[in-house]
Parts: sequence; C-alpha cells; structure tokens
Amino acid sequence: MSENDIKLMQMALDIGFSRLGKTSPNPPVGAVIVKDGEIISCGGTSPYGSDHAEVVAIKNAGRDVTGASIYVSLEPCCHIRKKTPPCTSAIKEAGISKVFIPVLDPNPEVAGRGVETLKEAGIEVIIMTEMSQKAYDLIRHFDKYILKKTPYIIHKSAITLDGKISTKAGDSKWISSDYSRYVTHKLRSVVDAIIIGKNTYNNDDPELSVRIDSFQGDVKDYFKNNNLNISGKESFFLEKLLSLEPENSGTSPLRAVIGDPGKLDFTRKIFRDDNYVFFVSRDSEKTLTEKNGENEIRKMSESGFLVFVEGNSRIDQIKFILEELYKRGKMMVMLEGGGNVAGSFLDAGEIDQFMYFVSPKILGSGTGVISAETKKKISEAHSLYDISSVFLKEDILYNAYSRSMLGLYEEV
Repeated sequence: MSENDIKLMQMALDIGFSRLGKTSPNPPVGAVIVKDGEIISCGGTSPYGSDHAEVVAIKNAGRDVTGASIYVSLEPCCHIRKKTPPCTSAIKEAGISKVFIPVLDPNPEVAGRGVETLKEAGIEVIIMTEMSQKAYDLIRHFDKYILKKTPYIIHKSAITLDGKISTKAGDSKWISSDYSRYVTHKLRSVVDAIIIGKNTYNNDDPELSVRIDSFQGDVKDYFKNNNLNISGKESFFLEKLLSLEPENSGTSPLRAVIGDPGKLDFTRKIFRDDNYVFFVSRDSEKTLTEKNGENEIRKMSESGFLVFVEGNSRIDQIKFILEELYKRGKMMVMLEGGGNVAGSFLDAGEIDQFMYFVSPKILGSGTGVISAETKKKISEAHSLYDISSVFLKEDILYNAYSRSMLGLYEEV
C-alpha cells in the first residue's frame, strides 16, 4: 500500500474511534471517500437504528461518487437488518469502484460475505493487512459482544504502588492525579455503562458522569502538547484515548449498582436521571421491600431500574447481570467497583481489559484492588497479554488484556 492509502485508512480508523460509545450495539466504523485524488467525504457510524459509516459518507458527499474509492475501517455489512439496508448495496448503488478495508467483520452474518458481495458486483476490494492490528483493536469489544453475546468488560482502577485502592477506613480520594482522572473521564465518554458495588454507592455517593469540563486547562494542555510515549505493545485504543479531545455531550453511560443498597435515598447523585439500574440478589428482595415499601420496589422493577438477579453462585449471578446488559445493548462496560465486585467478575472469567493507574504512594495496609478466589500457585495466576504502559506525570497507566490480539485473528 502507498503512504497515502495508509494515511486515508488511518483517517477512517480515527473517525471510527470518535464514534465509540455512540453506536452500540453496532460497531464504531469510519469511512473516507476519495475521487480523483481528492477527499470528498467522510462519515462515521450513526447511533443504532440510523445510517452506518459508508452510507453517512455517501450522503455527505453531496455529489456523484461514481468511480470513487472508499476506505472503511471494517468490512461493509451485507445482511438484511431491521433498521437499515446493507452497506454493500449502498456502495454498489453509489457507483463506487474500489473498497479498502483492514479487517473482516467478526459478525457471522458478514465475515467475508461483504467482500464476496462487492467482488461479485465487479467492485475491487483491497484488504490492508498492515492496518489490521489497529482495526481489530478498535473492535475488540464488538468481537466479544457479537460472538459471545455478552458485554466487553474493562476493569479500571486507581491503585497505590503496593496495590491498594483505599485505606482500611475506606478513604480513596484521591489516589491518582488529575491527569489520571482526566483519562478516566475520557474512558467514561466511550463506554456504554459503568458498574460499581453497593459499598461504593453507599460510601462515596458517586456521580458516575463524564465531566471533561471540570478539569483545569493545564491538565488538558498536558495531553495536547505532549507526545506521550507508550511503551510495550502498540495500542491503537490507548493511543487514541490519550489524544482524544472529548466534549461534554450531555449524556453519560448507564450507571449500574450491584448489591442490596438498603434504604434508597433518591437525593443521591445516581438518581439524577433515569439512566441507572440496580442489580440485587433475589435473596435480598424481602429486606429491600421492607425498607423501601412494596409499591416503590414494584415500580422500580417494572420500569427496569431494579433487576432481581437469579443464580446460585457469584459466577451465575455475574453471568445473569451481563446477559441483562447485553439485552440492553451495552457493548463496552467499565467496571469501577471495589475489590469484591472486581473479584467476582474475574472469577467468572469476564474481565477483558485491565486499566490500572498506578500512583507512587505506599499505604502498607488497606483494601486490595481485586479480591478473587485464592490461588495456591503462581502458575494459576491470571495471565495478561498485549501489555502497554505510559507515564501520566507521576502516575503510570498500565493497560493489558485477558487474551492476545491473536485471539481475534483466529476467531475471524
């Protein structure tokens, strides 16, 4: 591929990343249309139920695109959907003659059929394998969601150098710096939901919102003016997350609380709008009803704000919660709960990505970052892959995955 082809595909990938958190349960995709050597249009995936990236780009062109080339960050879909027509049909009808893609769609309904459909129509398809790693990094969450029918989970935590997330008394503000917390809010801006435990809800009264504008100019300038050096595995996700300049869009991820919250106080920040849900064990239904009244609990349950979790074990209950989030179209979920909640997800094998902000502080005692089943041997430890790290002033952001990027290639 030429340098210009790589530049154009990079542009498509950047557009795709900018759509993270806004397209679920569809994957975030970017598209760039070029004709006679000129970029004439760009487009990104619209919110679910509306146009995909290719269609947006074709409409944005506002002119004849016959004979043009289109660079798309994911194989165009070819299947009939309830909401929108196949992108392969839109490309054919527009008269586009050449399609550049970096990867095939992991969706079994597509998975190479989009390429076949285009080729059968006489359209040249070029697969840019040199951009495949970045493209797969962009759709890790979609890969799990579409193939395993469950959300992709990122465990984010701020920890001391000796692995603590709070003192024994529960104080955790603030372990990490403003620079680390700014990245956390960037992360919140691209996920579909945030999970915490009942203790975090009761002790901290968290807002769980995207508050980009609350940070001072010097914090934002640090990310604008510094070429942050990411060590280890090249990570398109981490690179774009750090360089992204998000805006407060007025919307925030779904706020999810796991565990019996006790007496509900509707003045708490989590109730500021209807974008929340409590997951409570069925065993707690009686006591929760006694504390809050039968009418209130029934109303919350019927409205979907309260879900009683089924399952005989912690792992079964985590699976139930993830199934519910999947039904709600939540594709990428951020786990911000305490060590016990994180441990339950780890034991269930449902943490896909770890983002730990490590601060140069030593507590000596306190609450650990994750409390899971005891391992007797180091060989039983949960191994991580595709590891990257970056300094954020005095903190270090450590990013790692539960499976290698190679796992995605093998599945597709």
